[in-house]
Amino acid sequence: MRSVPLFLVPIVLALLPSIGAAQAIDCQTHIAAAQGAIDKVSDDMKGMESLPKDQLLYVHTLVADARMLLDGAHHDCDQPQADYDRARAIAKAEAARGSAEAADILHWHFMKSMPGTKPSASMPGMNMPGMKK
Repeated sequence: MRSVPLFLVPIVLALLPSIGAAQAIDCQTHIAAAQGAIDKVSDDMKGMESLPKDQLLYVHTLVADARMLLDGAHHDCDQPQADYDRARAIAKAEAARGSAEAADILHWHFMKSMPGTKPSASMPGMNMPGMKK
């Protein structure tokens, strides 16, 4: 068995932090996906003021939850103290995405149950998981 020359030990130890930084947990991808889901449902809601106020409130509340969770994800991802913070950012971003998608599903449900409204499959936001056509 060969031993490592002693002069290499400090060099390897000096490189370890940069190796770890190169493999940091990527929370920005999850944040971008959550932001995309929030933007989508927000765009889908434009022009839907004809929905009853209580239904609008339900959808807007889910979107507000998504935005709050996304703000927390940004905080944890932008100023991480450790990988744990990045992991929490991912959890919050995924929860934000889930709330936004739930808002979109609920919005779709309310729209298709409105009298005189027959949303088509080609309408924006109509190919979400959990939605039945």
